[in-house]
Amino acid sequence: MITGLPYPGLRPFEQHEADIFFGREEQTDELLRKLGTTRFLAVIGPSGCGKSSLARAGMMAALEAGFLARAGPQWRMAVMRPGSRPADNLTAALLGKCALGPERCGAPEAAAFLAATLRRGPLGLVEVLRETPLPPQTNLLVVVDQFEEIFRFRQEDRAFEADAFVALLLESAAQREVRIYIVITMRSDYIGDCTVFSGLPEALNTSQYLTPRLTREQMRAAIERPARVFEGDVEPALVNKLLNEAGRNPDELPVLQHLLMRMWTYQRKLQGPCVPGTPAQALAVVYCESGSAEGI
Repeated sequence: MITGLPYPGLRPFEQHEADIFFGREEQTDELLRKLGTTRFLAVIGPSGCGKSSLARAGMMAALEAGFLARAGPQWRMAVMRPGSRPADNLTAALLGKCALGPERCGAPEAAAFLAATLRRGPLGLVEVLRETPLPPQTNLLVVVDQFEEIFRFRQEDRAFEADAFVALLLESAAQREVRIYIVITMRSDYIGDCTVFSGLPEALNTSQYLTPRLTREQMRAAIERPARVFEGDVEPALVNKLLNEAGRNPDELPVLQHLLMRMWTYQRKLQGPCVPGTPAQALAVVYCESGSAEGI
């Protein structure tokens, strides 16, 4: 299904936007290789480098498409952020319709029972799947986005809860009784803080993926190919201008996506919506030397 716009703007790409997610194919393949080997994966990088988009629209979409052959195409997925209540947020994510919701949501007090089981110990998630098994050959993926929030939570006199949450993630991935995979995304400036959690540095040493910068050609694909999905195009002069400007800082990907989204919306207002089968719509808005688009 084609998404509503070819560019998401400042927010990360979502899993359902894999049709407009370009330039990260090789990186997605590497994530799948590492995840298939360890069942625990840490996607690391500076703020704005695209790690959340890579995990969602790249890796998660590829898993559902069956590109991790050894695991198969049957996946349930729970995506969460630690926030100020990591255990409760994990419970809510697991009860989602794409995770354990079909098996657990019909039971009275489902959230309370699930939360209590998760808090029994580091194998709490394994116990959950023992009590309510998933269909045969089905995998459970837990994605903890912005994992660095757990460090702030731990500093709020919540060390026991933070330690228990991290131990639950690590033990769930380490066991082989049930098919659980764990992925975290984390800002690279928090790497040194990981030593406060027992077992986390060791896990990172074997399963860390440092998100690389896009090459010029990968960046070109991220600019041009989403527009083509919508029967559109981007003027070559504009592409080169954007590449020259955005290539200076690795954290400018969200700004670039936002600019492209604004230009696409502005151009569509001028020319009308682009309908497949009609002449290609081109982004030809004048991009000024100051780094802005006229009329936007």
